[in-house]
Amino acid sequence: MPLLRQLASFGVVGSCATLLHVAVAWLLIEQAALDGFLANAYGAAAAFSVSYLGNARITFATGREPWSGAVRYLGVTLVSLALSTAILTLTQRCGMPTYAYAMVVVAIVPPATFLLAKFWAFQQPRQQD
Repeated sequence: MPLLRQLASFGVVGSCATLLHVAVAWLLIEQAALDGFLANAYGAAAAFSVSYLGNARITFATGREPWSGAVRYLGVTLVSLALSTAILTLTQRCGMPTYAYAMVVVAIVPPATFLLAKFWAFQQPRQQD
């Protein structure tokens, strides 16, 4: 898949995963009266599944078994979480407004996640000659 199509697909898959994350968490908080942190964890798990499968099958189309790269993609997800947490900590310590945190995260985390996913988590196996 050409790079531009991969980027667009990555954005669509990520948007769908984000919407699912928020919807699951919101429904569990509002309808099931579940603790917010637990509801958020369930939402994150649902989002991970959509994000992983969408990127494995569509964005990077590895052609591998469905869950063969899941551990690596979980690593990518955890690096993204750590990066956004570090950005939040830095912006708060510098007294920056919340919108600055959001702008920096949007500028850094998705591109970093895309690169890690493309060149590590979903890297195509090398052809043996």
